[in-house]
Amino acid sequence: MTSAESSSAIAQPALPGIEVEIRSLDQHQDPGFLHYRGAFYTHTAAARFAITQAAALSEVREVPAVAVSIVADAAQPAGTAVEFIGTPAELAGELASNSNYAPGVRRTVLPAPAQVTAVVAATLTRQPPPDIDLNRLDAVEVEVYSTRPDPLPNSRTEVGVYDHDTARGVAEQLAEQLGGEVAAMRGDTVLRVSHTAELSEVDQHAAARYTRVEELRANISALDPVADAEHITALAQDLDELRGRSPASVSTEHTGGLAAPVRPRGLVSAPSRLSADRPAIDAAAPRLSVPTAQTSIGRAADHGLG
Repeated sequence: MTSAESSSAIAQPALPGIEVEIRSLDQHQDPGFLHYRGAFYTHTAAARFAITQAAALSEVREVPAVAVSIVADAAQPAGTAVEFIGTPAELAGELASNSNYAPGVRRTVLPAPAQVTAVVAATLTRQPPPDIDLNRLDAVEVEVYSTRPDPLPNSRTEVGVYDHDTARGVAEQLAEQLGGEVAAMRGDTVLRVSHTAELSEVDQHAAARYTRVEELRANISALDPVADAEHITALAQDLDELRGRSPASVSTEHTGGLAAPVRPRGLVSAPSRLSADRPAIDAAAPRLSVPTAQTSIGRAADHGLG
């Protein structure tokens, strides 16, 4: 190889090794129309894209479940490939249980719940932020932080920048309306209103299912592979049932008395590598972060990332 050929080979950018597709389900509850697609270099970016776009598709199309496919090239570690059908909350639980994607799930920020959006909009109408320079000594930013149980992503909503006294009053009003608490952050330059987001029954089940999966994994890892082989086999079967396509068998002990969902959902057979007939990714435009993908519903796919 000549020096010119060597320089050309070095300058050639590597292709993203992880591809994510988000689809709605067809009339047979199988993966159907493709709405979002992205290619990524890191598992963190892929996880954030998968969860935020699954949530966006579920909200906009008003469908509870979507299909998510994550495929990888040969250079990616084991466990990168995922084929999943379920709700966005269940997807978050599945990816959080995967060591490749768990950091990305923890860093994902979802759009604010509808209740928060309405309350903040009313507050801004009633008391809009004045034009204050952030460098002012008394400038304070107000934000709302909506928390959800692990591993469901939280939401952060910026309200505005006010003078110190007004910011305190706005934050306290929001806390009263949302049932939250006000905390000063970053040297008293930010007032955060933290509250617990309302969860649907399906989201509650997803969080409980994740907790049960992690408990089973911890129990299995603590047992002796020889002396407790029979017990390990039984627990492994329970784990496969929870993570598989069969109905999730979450006991009421871990769901506060709620019954488990009855619709089959969860992992389906995952491909180990990118298939040869998948469209090639344009090498001229490698993307190091989450791309903005245009969808069939005419909405950019980059919202919800924080």
